[in-house]
Amino acid sequence: MKNTLGNHLLIDFYNCQASFACPEALHPLIEAAFSAVDLPLYSWQDYHCDGEFICSAITDHGHITIHYYDVLAYAAVDIYIFNSNRSLNRMMGALKRLFQSDRIKATAVRRGDFGVIRDMKPKKKTKLTTIRRVKTTGAKIRKTSVSMFHILRHPQRNQRRYKH
Repeated sequence: MKNTLGNHLLIDFYNCQASFACPEALHPLIEAAFSAVDLPLYSWQDYHCDGEFICSAITDHGHITIHYYDVLAYAAVDIYIFNSNRSLNRMMGALKRLFQSDRIKATAVRRGDFGVIRDMKPKKKTKLTTIRRVKTTGAKIRKTSVSMFHILRHPQRNQRRYKH
């Protein structure tokens, strides 16, 4: 975080296995994220509107906001820490374990970097869990097996196609 005022991390959690009945149930997630980097929780606010839980918390020089959609098994998280060398990756890891998500998309932005233009483009990082890799590989195998079955079932069509 050299020459910047703070770090801003935007995280998408897909296929969340954890389910929450009310916005207050997200309170332990935010506490766990802050405790992962030894930050106190000063203020907490939650809202419920049309299938969406919104929770915001304020800490010393930072905040975290969670938008959780139970129907979609999706959570959008916004973490900002000002003037600190705290590890946002540890906060993200704690939230990943609690949401039980199998896919994450994270975008990190350095805030308050006066004068460096190249920083304006955010850095994206995607992590896949083992289960997601297995599903993707299975889909590729199914697609290949269908085309191989077609070749074996109709050899005359394929011979005409490859003759020059």
